[in-house]
Amino acid sequence: MKTRITIVIGWLLVLLLSGCQTEKKLAKQFMVERPVIEAAVYFPEKAEMKVEYNTQLGKQTDVLQGFSQDLFLDVMYNAYAQTLGDYGVQVYVPDNMNEVPVDSTHWLVMLSRMEITGRITEYEDYLFSDTDEYSYKHPLNTVNVASWFEINDGDWKPVLFSEHNLMDGFDSRADFSIWTNTIDYHYTIDTLKLNDVYNYAVYLGKLYAGYTYDYMMNSYVGAELKERGYTYQIMLRYDPYKKQLRFTEEDDCFVEL
Repeated sequence: MKTRITIVIGWLLVLLLSGCQTEKKLAKQFMVERPVIEAAVYFPEKAEMKVEYNTQLGKQTDVLQGFSQDLFLDVMYNAYAQTLGDYGVQVYVPDNMNEVPVDSTHWLVMLSRMEITGRITEYEDYLFSDTDEYSYKHPLNTVNVASWFEINDGDWKPVLFSEHNLMDGFDSRADFSIWTNTIDYHYTIDTLKLNDVYNYAVYLGKLYAGYTYDYMMNSYVGAELKERGYTYQIMLRYDPYKKQLRFTEEDDCFVEL
């Protein structure tokens, strides 16, 4: 019985690895067929910005005081365009948005909506000893950025969504005394500064660029597999610097709405 189970598991692994190789082969085919891609990229002039008041804690964050939406979006756009260039996608701004050529090597990419929200998040830090559990609550500054993208390569893709949080840096340690059965708890908070938010725009621009390329690559692979009667279940990410393909986590990509 054990031998039969081992054989079945072995065949399943062979089939899985075979499927993965097919997907990687198709992803490489996508890159070969599209050595140079041009993308007309539009970001909005303004984002939807708000600061939420935490009624339970009776406070709100002030990290967005003096915040410039124009600067944030400009920094993000530059990081996005530069990183797409590393993937072989040349970004340009056409004279007329209504006359943008769209096909497999000419994309129209629009960041159609962005929400930037400042809030206070209550973080609960848990510590455990041999016999007890301790928890400490800390209010942390948080900047939530939610983005909606629309892409056309001859056909409009579903609206793509991504959401990420930037929070105060937090670290803690605890010293337990077995003689007195007490705990000495210490923590440090690296409070967000406005400059950290602008640096976050660089991070998001690079991240969204990778998500854009990966989404288009995976869409191609999925369509090719569908034509062959297969179901696409494994998402791939491409590293343009190491020239490597790898599997990705479900939350490390755009989400179709």
